[in-house]
Amino acid sequence: MATLAATPIVMPFDPASLPLELRRDYLQTLWSADVDPFVFVGTARRLGYVLGCRWDADAGMPVLNPIVLH
Repeated sequence: MATLAATPIVMPFDPASLPLELRRDYLQTLWSADVDPFVFVGTARRLGYVLGCRWDADAGMPVLNPIVLH
């Protein structure tokens, strides 16, 4: 079920305290749960990943893309 980006996510634990491998598993679980892409990007950023999310008007859906830091 998708949620609105303005809806806060209640996290009973701090996912940033997870080891790197479990962080990836956590993000995979969120992605599979079909959360709002903007919420997903915000969570990924809090976990130390750098992603962007933009609306693709032609496709009618959000697009995630990794951001490369120089």
